[in-house]
Amino acid sequence: MAADNGVPRQRTSDITSKIFNGEPYALTFPYFSEDVSRFINALFAKLLSRADRIFLLDMIITITREIFVNAVKANAKRVFFLRNNIDINDPDEYSRGVAQFKKAVVGQFESIAADLEKSDYRVTLEIEKRDGVLAMKVINNAPIHPVELSRIQMRQDKAKEFEDFTDAFDEIYDDTEGAGLGIVLVVLLLRNSGVGTDNYAITTDGKTTTTVLNIPSTLRPEEVTSDIKKRLLAQVQGIPTFPEHIFQLQQLCADPESTIQVISDKIMGDPALATDVLKLSNSAGFVPAKRIETISEAVMTIGLKNLNAVLVATGARRIMDKRFQKFEQIWNHCNLVAFYARRIAMKFKLSKVVENAYLAGLLHDLGKIVMLSTDLNLTNSIADIVQNRKIRTSTVIEEISVGISHAQIGALIAEKWGFPAYLIEAIRHHHTPLAASQPHAELVGVVYLANLIAGIESRKYQFSYVDEEILERYNLIDSADFTALHEELKALLKQQSL
Repeated sequence: MAADNGVPRQRTSDITSKIFNGEPYALTFPYFSEDVSRFINALFAKLLSRADRIFLLDMIITITREIFVNAVKANAKRVFFLRNNIDINDPDEYSRGVAQFKKAVVGQFESIAADLEKSDYRVTLEIEKRDGVLAMKVINNAPIHPVELSRIQMRQDKAKEFEDFTDAFDEIYDDTEGAGLGIVLVVLLLRNSGVGTDNYAITTDGKTTTTVLNIPSTLRPEEVTSDIKKRLLAQVQGIPTFPEHIFQLQQLCADPESTIQVISDKIMGDPALATDVLKLSNSAGFVPAKRIETISEAVMTIGLKNLNAVLVATGARRIMDKRFQKFEQIWNHCNLVAFYARRIAMKFKLSKVVENAYLAGLLHDLGKIVMLSTDLNLTNSIADIVQNRKIRTSTVIEEISVGISHAQIGALIAEKWGFPAYLIEAIRHHHTPLAASQPHAELVGVVYLANLIAGIESRKYQFSYVDEEILERYNLIDSADFTALHEELKALLKQQSL
């Protein structure tokens, strides 16, 4: 049974159990609202977790969003044509109508949502598990127009020629109703993920249009290595090892026989490091009761465990800033995520991760600096695609455009520097928390949530982008509770900044 907003009242976990017990499931809606989107995303998360395919989540969400939007757009076009007395079967009127439709509706579907609600046009998602395959169909009760079908087939065929998304942009761009890159996006994602393009099809019976997407039990990985990926990996290989004196200081911090004076003297032997330690020790993340003026005060006030975190963060930043361009905007974002992550851990009494949350938040975007330094134009293009198509994270586009994501690059750097497992996991999975290994799932969840909240603050993300399982974990399913947490975090940050 569906609520007034088109979202079923059933829990996604209950629906998942029924699907895995062989029962087909169907959801019908007139308009792809944010509520419908979040419900479907949560259902996919549970289905893929149950099938041990959670690593496909962002790819499936990106593809199905494309399918849903196209289905609703096709229905919206027919509603628009009917409202304006345009004959969809007349070639001249069709061309004129499409131009009007693009100007009035494309990019602002909210303007026609009420008309879609009143119309007989609907989109239905059907999901069934059979013979190990998770079979999905998206059906809209309008036949695809011959012009639309021809354009789709051309793009599908053309997309198979490309290795990455950037190659496709110049050659396949079509401004008739939109950029026309959605089909290319779908084909590349299917191919690179190992699902395969043969598990995707668009058909019509003259009355309805059906898009089929099957997730097989066995994937067929296809390695697509772009030149950019090779350059990125070369950059990672060329990054210097972690400074020896930082390792020595970490050993001193871990040695119960070490005195504060010995540790302080060692830090002061590196004036630049001493400056960075003082600066970070006085930041909002460590909440000092009074301004720290000396290194010995820093060691006594923040403690040896926190000092170890400061040393790691300082060493990482110095290497990155020296080798690559300085990206203050990224570091500012990381500082905010670090503060929020620690405060979230404290609020929810996650004592085991409080100490590590700050450092994990501070270094979660290490890979983005390498990616930006290697190809700024590509990074800007990825950002535009993510924003325009309302994709939840840049990671999925990075993986098909480059062959590797900034989270993976960051994890490679962390491994090279010998960082602890919790830090590597937090960096690798800060966009994919459900894929984190169990010992580190709690920490990764905190960093993921802090990163999403920081992104919402900068209008990069929306509440509907947050995984439902993470929201359930912290009792934040209600958007009012989520907003209250965000406001609390902002107030704490403001208080610490005074």
